[in-house]
Amino acid sequence: MQRSFVRRWMLTGTLMVAAALGAGSAMAAGDKITIGVAMPFQGNGWQKGFLAAAQWAAGEINAKGGKTVELTVVDAAGDTQTQIQQINNMTLQGVDFIILEPLSDTALNGAIDNAVVAGIPVLTTALGSVTNPKAIDLQFDYDELGEKYVSYIAERTGGKGNALNIRGLAGNAAEQAIQDAYVKALAKYPNIKIVAEVYGDWNQSVAQQRVSAILPTLPQVDIIFSQGVAAFGAAQAFIAAGRDVPLQVYGFDGVDTNLLLDLNSKSGYQSVAINTDPGIGSVAVNVAVAKLSGVDVPLKMISPVPTITMDDLKTTYKGMADSDIAWVKYQYDWTLANVIHAK
Repeated sequence: MQRSFVRRWMLTGTLMVAAALGAGSAMAAGDKITIGVAMPFQGNGWQKGFLAAAQWAAGEINAKGGKTVELTVVDAAGDTQTQIQQINNMTLQGVDFIILEPLSDTALNGAIDNAVVAGIPVLTTALGSVTNPKAIDLQFDYDELGEKYVSYIAERTGGKGNALNIRGLAGNAAEQAIQDAYVKALAKYPNIKIVAEVYGDWNQSVAQQRVSAILPTLPQVDIIFSQGVAAFGAAQAFIAAGRDVPLQVYGFDGVDTNLLLDLNSKSGYQSVAINTDPGIGSVAVNVAVAKLSGVDVPLKMISPVPTITMDDLKTTYKGMADSDIAWVKYQYDWTLANVIHAK
């Protein structure tokens, strides 16, 4: 409690000095902000993009001067108990803010309480929310994602066809939210039939193996539903089996987008990339800086779900390597206007 009092006293003093100087920010020039970034794992392109976006946002803020943002990044390697310990360690180390991609919606609540009691705001994002009401929550509108995704497929197919559904990582809150959004959007199209379902674990190789295993048993497949990186693996399974790649929406990974471009150049295959955006990492950093600068940050916020078209891939994202991932760069001022102060 003493540490919490000291932290609040120091922050209050800083706010008073900034106001007296007429500063646009509530933090004095030269203040250093240490943001802990608790990642669940870094083994896929989406998470690498999230971290790259966070680092980019920190760099943009640093380049403007007035404050220095430093990221302290930890990786739980998919283990909830490790993530709990990492949050507690960052609390003891005295970071100013924690960005958390939670591996559990309940198990991390105690560690979040510890941080908040110590005066350290915690923002949960990307992998889902937690049940602790003290956490700031920055998520995607999964209903928007499902509506965009399914509407595109329905428009292209006339609202009918046999579909293979490739889910993400079983038991994950974000995975279930995405699946629920697809089901909700599909309710308007009763002639789109799910003929099989597998879990791709948000992993290209796993998706390819599991689709390959069931492909001989499937009827004609017109559509593939998936969650991000599974699109590449699914397409490879169909190609290896000598079958045409069904219509599917692609993820933002370079292997996905480059495959889409390759299919387009060879046969005129058309599609788009729609996914939860790793660029939310930049939004999270911007929110952290705003919160520490005295901005009134709401407890619930929504980050955009972008659509990347074929034209975008040939221009804005031209030359992406397979190991790259597309993500949107969200500036600090844009975050203030469109996320923090969104109506």
